[in-house]
Amino acid sequence: MKIKNLSVKNMNLKTLFLESLQTKRVRYGGYAALLTLSLVIGLMLLNLILQQFSPQIDLTRNKLFSLSEQTLKVLEGIKSPVTIYGLWEPGKESRQVKEVLDKYVAKNKNIRLEVVDPDKNPGLIAKYDKTKKGIEKGSLIIEGEKGFKVIPQVDLYEINWMNFQNPEITGFSVEKRVTGTLLYVTSGTTPVIYDLTGHKEKALFDLQMKPVIERENFTYKQLTLLQSDVPEDAGLLVINNPKQDLTPAERDRILSYLQKGGRLLVMADFQSGNPKNLKEILASYGVDFDFGVVVEMNKSYNTGNPFHVIPEFSLHEIVRPLKENNVPVVLQFAQGVKTLELKRRTIEMEPLLTSSKDSFLRVDLNNNSPSLSATDKKGPITLGFAIKEPIEGKEGKETRIVVLGSGTLLEPLGLFGQIQGNFDLFMNALTWLQDRPESISVRSKSLITLPMRLSGLQVIIFGLLFTAIIPISLFASGLIVWLKRRHL
Repeated sequence: MKIKNLSVKNMNLKTLFLESLQTKRVRYGGYAALLTLSLVIGLMLLNLILQQFSPQIDLTRNKLFSLSEQTLKVLEGIKSPVTIYGLWEPGKESRQVKEVLDKYVAKNKNIRLEVVDPDKNPGLIAKYDKTKKGIEKGSLIIEGEKGFKVIPQVDLYEINWMNFQNPEITGFSVEKRVTGTLLYVTSGTTPVIYDLTGHKEKALFDLQMKPVIERENFTYKQLTLLQSDVPEDAGLLVINNPKQDLTPAERDRILSYLQKGGRLLVMADFQSGNPKNLKEILASYGVDFDFGVVVEMNKSYNTGNPFHVIPEFSLHEIVRPLKENNVPVVLQFAQGVKTLELKRRTIEMEPLLTSSKDSFLRVDLNNNSPSLSATDKKGPITLGFAIKEPIEGKEGKETRIVVLGSGTLLEPLGLFGQIQGNFDLFMNALTWLQDRPESISVRSKSLITLPMRLSGLQVIIFGLLFTAIIPISLFASGLIVWLKRRHL
């Protein structure tokens, strides 16, 4: 009887358990537990998959950790082994630098990154130390089949040294340095830039541009043309804001150089006056300086000072990367550059920079009027041109010229210091003149923010939005809620 009662009792428990499983509470609870378990398993699988692919999104304003399209093109052309040595102590690697270098390695199997402890590998350091002064920690050594180059740690950043006690990092230059060095160690070529002297120019050497130019894999030399022609190895010639005119002999030598497919960069403002021989060189290629000083009255296109113009960019390849990446250029006391009616049909020219329609060119420098006067030229004013002309009978060879109406492009701008966009414009002009398009877009990633540029309409829209529309909307919604609750 006891066994029978126990059996009956077990059956009742089983029946009750089965019946309990049929209740809505248990069914819904089971569905919820099953759904939760499935979700957890799904997240675990997704996490494992994502770890394999390591997808990352660069949300920084200037895409600090992304490779440009031009760098990707350079990487496609590297067919020989390249080794990048990062001189870091274990555990003290620069995360930002290494993250960019890892992208190079991921894009080309011929590139290898090796982290080296300089304290434990003195022999390796000595092999690449040309100056015998040592190579500092944090530097990079890049070696390819055509040679090697050391990139000091300080060159991986753009630094404002105006305050030597507290220097300011203004840009991130890893991609620019590494891509330029890859071009050098895989090709071994370094074009020569000649900086014209003898006319009270502001020499690029005095502007601390020699190391900047050489970091971009150019060779910098100074040149006087009083007694000799432009050297055969000249990649291009730079004339930076001369205070005196060229001699007729210098004019003729430069024209002869250009007629053979030479390359020329001219930067000058009102301080150059009316240089007859220099203007004759430019007139031979259809352009001339429009003497005066540009006054920018639109506050969205100046820094707060109407003589400091933030110009608009064209779509030319010299300035297109600056336009796409919203990198501003600031020209102080700039003059205009204009085209001439009479020029050869074979000459191609394209404007680079323009002021706004609210600007004007102050022709009479003795006029202190704060507004447009009868002698002024109404804007927009063109501030620079890129010119090229094919050489007849020599297929694929052409003359190239860049003319900028700014003689102080590379000089500090008051409290703003050195403007990164100005350096980028200068270097882009050099690389375009040398027909090196793969280098144009690879510039430093600026960390400086200039004043926001808003049009008059945008100022009105944002003013109404924050002072009227949003407050009124909040008040109206609150009033509606209060009225509804009052009648409950």
